[in-house]
This record gives sequence, structure tokens and C-alpha cells, in this order.
Amino acid sequence: MTLVLAYAGTDGALVAGDRRTLVARMDEEKMRKVEEKLYSGEIRTEEELESFLKDLDVEDGYFEFHDDRKKVWKVNDEVVAGEVGVRSAKGVRRRRVYATPGAHAIVELEGEKVLSKNFGGPALIVEGPKVVKELVIEFVNSELGGKPDLESLRNALDDLFEYVSSGTILVSSEYDAYEVKGKADPLARARLQKAIDEDIERLREHRRRLAEEMLKHIREGYDILKEGVVGEVVEVGTEEEGKGVEDVPPERRIVVRLAEDVDARHMGDVVAGPGEEIVMAVEGNPEEVEPGDRVVVKDGVMKIDGKDLPVITGYSICRTRR
Repeated sequence: MTLVLAYAGTDGALVAGDRRTLVARMDEEKMRKVEEKLYSGEIRTEEELESFLKDLDVEDGYFEFHDDRKKVWKVNDEVVAGEVGVRSAKGVRRRRVYATPGAHAIVELEGEKVLSKNFGGPALIVEGPKVVKELVIEFVNSELGGKPDLESLRNALDDLFEYVSSGTILVSSEYDAYEVKGKADPLARARLQKAIDEDIERLREHRRRLAEEMLKHIREGYDILKEGVVGEVVEVGTEEEGKGVEDVPPERRIVVRLAEDVDARHMGDVVAGPGEEIVMAVEGNPEEVEPGDRVVVKDGVMKIDGKDLPVITGYSICRTRR
């Protein structure tokens, strides 16, 4: 589901990309048949797609389009870029196209590993399925004389995306676009190489952060207190706020001092350690709760010990790692 258009001219550079993505769940063989029809252009409208899905007898799955993905960006003041997914025998790879005045580069990635890197001069690059490329070429040839400059291409983007989206369901009429001004010069390729290196390093850092966040969540899930003492109530009724109890009336909020082997976490990060205090809330009559009562987890339920009053919080209550 993609159209990414990159222009590297002697008068500047521009990149534009639609926002459509496909979210689907169905039998793999049926999915392959749907994709073949879509990418070849045999299916171009929602009505044709619905009819084909009905003929395939797709009842236990779903097939949805979302127009919320940004596929293009400005790397710096001299380079713009866009990305598409490319199917291969090993799965889906990423292809990035970079443009600067006078030069372009196409980089193929698997994860954060660079598989290939190809440089070229001034060009209009169209990335997307075959039917999408054909529609773009039709528009450029008929409306822009086949060889647009930066200004004419920029001014035609609304019409171009409208034309392509009316010819295939694969592309949205909504799009994002970025441009950089400047003239071609002998340093164009060097600018591209520097921008690519910086962009790939940002990708690697992003993937590292994602891995760290995932590990935090895994640890949090593993450490969640399933049975035992959470802590001791030190105050009943407070104006202080706690995660997940912001909308609970103050009289039902309780301040709890965590036990010496318990901490409270949010999104994988520890927000209160052993012996520190957090605000929770009691479900039921708060007048039954007194300072000194224990908050416990029994049979997977957090409550006031001996009073069977449920306690709620937006934090994950975990066993502290030593």
C-alpha cells in the first residue's frame, strides 16, 4: 500500500508519499490471492475488493485500510527521503529513496542492515506497486509533459494523488510532502552519503530503544506481584493523584507505603521503590479502611487485607529485582 515519489532535480528536491496502510488477517493463501489482484490492478475499487473477498469466502478474517502512516520525511536542510516495503523471498525489506538537488540514492535495508546502496543523478523516482507506477507515469506524461521541474511538480501534487487514488484503492488521496531548495553541485553525492549515514544511525538508535522498551515490558510482566503484601495504608482520603485513580473521588483515594520487596512501575519504569508511597484507590466504603491496614494480592486480586475491599491502581505492582 504505497506511493512514494522522489524528485531530484537541478533546481531542488522533493519527496511525497501517501498515507495508506493495509491491516489484514486471513488465511495466507487467500491473502496472497488478494494481494495479487490488488498489485496487478485487477482490483481497483472498494466494491471490487468486497466482491472478491465475498467470492473467496473470507468470513473469519478482516481487511482494513488506514490512512495514518507517514512514509516521507526531511533528513536535514539538504536531503529529503521516503520509504516503502519491498517483498522478497526472505520476507519484507525496506527500500529508502533519498533526494537532494542534483542527485538521488536508493538504499535497501533488512532490519538496520544495509543490503545495497545505489546512487544516481537528477531523476524522478516512483516507488510502489506496478499499477501505482503506471498511474503516476500516465499523469506525469499527460499533465506535466513527462519532465516536470520542482515548481510544476509541487503545484500538481494534489491532482496527482487524486488521480492515482481514483485509479487504485492502494493509495490514499491524502499525502505528506517535503522539499529542499538549492542547485546541483559536485558535492551532491557526498551530501547524500552523509545524510544516509545519519539516517541509518537514527534508525539503529530507534530500534535499540524499542528493544529496551520491549525488554522492560517483558520484565514487568514477569515481575508482577501475583500473591503477597503490597504495602501499608498510611493515609485515607487525599487530594494527591496517582496513575489510574485521577477520576476517583479524593475520599476513596489511599496513600500506600510499599513493602520492602515491592515497587510500582509504569511503562516498564520504576516510579516508586520499596518503602516509598503511591496513591491508590479503594472500591467500596472508604470508612472501612484505616491507616495501618495492609494492601495485599490474594488469588490475583488486590484488596484491603481482611476487609475484602478491592484496591485499584494504574501502576504495575511488582516484586523488586535484587
